[in-house]
Amino acid sequence: MESPYGSELFLKKIWPDFTSHFQNSSSSASYQADVLEFMRIYQMDFLQLNSAVAEDYFLQMKKKTEEGSIKPSTMAKKFRELHSLAGFIEEQKAHYKIPDTFCDYFYPYLKHVAKVEQYAKSIPMEYIDRLFQAAQENYMAYSIFALLQRVGLSSTEITELKLEYFTAYDNGVYATVPGRESPCFIPEDVFVILEQYISKRREHEYLFCNSRGNKLNTMYISRLMRRYTELAGIPNYSAESLRNTCAITMFSYHATPEQVARQMGVTQIQIRRYQNMSYRDSLAREANHLVKVKIEPP
Repeated sequence: MESPYGSELFLKKIWPDFTSHFQNSSSSASYQADVLEFMRIYQMDFLQLNSAVAEDYFLQMKKKTEEGSIKPSTMAKKFRELHSLAGFIEEQKAHYKIPDTFCDYFYPYLKHVAKVEQYAKSIPMEYIDRLFQAAQENYMAYSIFALLQRVGLSSTEITELKLEYFTAYDNGVYATVPGRESPCFIPEDVFVILEQYISKRREHEYLFCNSRGNKLNTMYISRLMRRYTELAGIPNYSAESLRNTCAITMFSYHATPEQVARQMGVTQIQIRRYQNMSYRDSLAREANHLVKVKIEPP
């Protein structure tokens, strides 16, 4: 490796020792490219790493991810590589006679980077807009897509929904979703769409059913996605990709990993209403308010 910013200790001793265990040249080349990029950005030797530089690098990569110039998986790869190198150096400080102040400052960001990567397979917003335009004549499909994209419910969770699971408090509507520890906040724009759908649906035990009155399954939702992605003239994205967009959008508006995880789960409508009473846990509601994207009724 050659770099005008790297010290002789790092370039001639530490780097060869670090890469000696690599089994193939492609891994070494990937690490080298990202390490050289890092030193070039900050015009410093890797051994000069400090917490402020690591934080700035994280913010720069995060911004590039939000802008779409790099993929979340690329950001995660860069951080894992730099973390691995920094961790190796930290463990060998005594051997290389490096000051005790050096440590792996990339480590604290790995959890957030992993969360971003987890929801990497999402759909560009312009395609989502076309998908909703294509489905606007089908109130059930439109509602399902809204629950996937805005609320972050999974296909399985959507198929299990019943009307009695929804409760309107003074501070918003919440749904008791089977399998989740706490109620899930339903944004106002999504609830308006659900109201339109419910006003036209046939009475049924479950919120969504097929033409024969049977409860939906996940394959039915997959077929809906295939049908309307084709009508919209966009790639055949999955329901999971549409759901992941909820997380990506929340991250883009600076929601915390905990808020995103919580949201994703880990009229004359017969919904119980509690007057002068607010749901005690507003975390999900506040997290969703960070997201500026809204869906218009069909």
